[in-house]
Amino acid sequence: MREITLEFKKIVGEGKALGRSEGKVIFCYGVLPEETARVMTTFEKKNFAEAELLEIITPSPHRVAPREDHYLSCSPWQVMDYAFQCETKKGLIEDLLYQTTKETIRLDKFYPAADAFGYRTKIEYSFTGEPGALSFAFHKRGNYREKYSLPEGCALISPAANAAALKILAAINGLKLSTADLKTLIIREAKVPGSRVAALYMKRQDIEFPEVKAAGLDGFLAIYSDPVSSVSQNDGVISSWGNDFVTEELPGGKFSYGFDCFFQNNMELFREALKEIRGAAFKCGKLVDLYAGVGVIGLTLRDLADEVYAVESSENSAKYAALNASANGATNFKVLCSLSEKTGAGVFDGTDILVLDPPRAGLHNKVIKRIMEILPKRIIYLSCNPITQGRDAAFFLEKYKIVRAAGFDFYPNTPHAETLLVFERD
Repeated sequence: MREITLEFKKIVGEGKALGRSEGKVIFCYGVLPEETARVMTTFEKKNFAEAELLEIITPSPHRVAPREDHYLSCSPWQVMDYAFQCETKKGLIEDLLYQTTKETIRLDKFYPAADAFGYRTKIEYSFTGEPGALSFAFHKRGNYREKYSLPEGCALISPAANAAALKILAAINGLKLSTADLKTLIIREAKVPGSRVAALYMKRQDIEFPEVKAAGLDGFLAIYSDPVSSVSQNDGVISSWGNDFVTEELPGGKFSYGFDCFFQNNMELFREALKEIRGAAFKCGKLVDLYAGVGVIGLTLRDLADEVYAVESSENSAKYAALNASANGATNFKVLCSLSEKTGAGVFDGTDILVLDPPRAGLHNKVIKRIMEILPKRIIYLSCNPITQGRDAAFFLEKYKIVRAAGFDFYPNTPHAETLLVFERD
């Protein structure tokens, strides 16, 4: 570890600032382009180093005061004015798509967020402190052993969600539980009409947790999670009350999802994405929705297709996809619980529109191969990672052209964004 003072030139792929010192590339979060900063290296190799910000010496005109002292952990772009965030993010997306496809792909539209805080539908808090006086915490970025204390929670989720979380924390402290007893607290929040459930993951099965009542909290689960695993996994519900799901109203219906299901994290912009997706679709015989989650995208398009097949690998998400189909009267909607790469060939045969919304890792090679065999008329690809989306797009561009490209700032104050690419067969 050593201190360096240098000027940083630009923001790169992961949202870090890049500078050079003595021929070595230095990456650091919390610094803006054209700023001079004093940093401490935390990891060094021959040609590059990762660093931690110590002091801004020459600030950028785009710098603003962060709202939270733990911003480097949850949202390192809090120090950047929002207009510059959007400009930077749009440029990053286009650069990453070019790097991966070797094609110039310009976004037709970039959707900014109306709210830069309070937008998340999920938050996961760790814990720090002594028994009886625990507080919420986030792990320090790049250093899992150190934590930031969060006395009031995090501003990326709503005040109502944080208020409910703090009520649960008070109950935890009333039981004098320690960090050795607990893993994490997860809050899931539906924005419209507004409801929340909480899941507390604990390393012990012998704790009788009291019923916590908080305004807008519709359910609570105390869950045993094997202490051998570092992941907050459900190894058995110890106790619960109320709902273990929330329901969100979106174009096309009401959609429920369980406390452990994937769901998008910005409802305002997800609505815009759904409009874009619908605009890219057309009346067809068969639509297949891979990585379908609880079925939202496929169900919002159900009136445009004779048959909709939703493929989802998570059993609980697939269960909710079927429940959502029933609740919204979708009789032409079929759910298959399967890994996309292991789905039978018959599901893909005759596909007119293929919808893709994979995790950050992108598409499995077997899925790409299947797509290039069946060649659906249109591919609608929503992604949270332009790097893997661009990698996959490079294959599609052998047979397809991009007819629409859009970006969405699903994650304000962070380097992350959602991108939509629409492919039409040549």
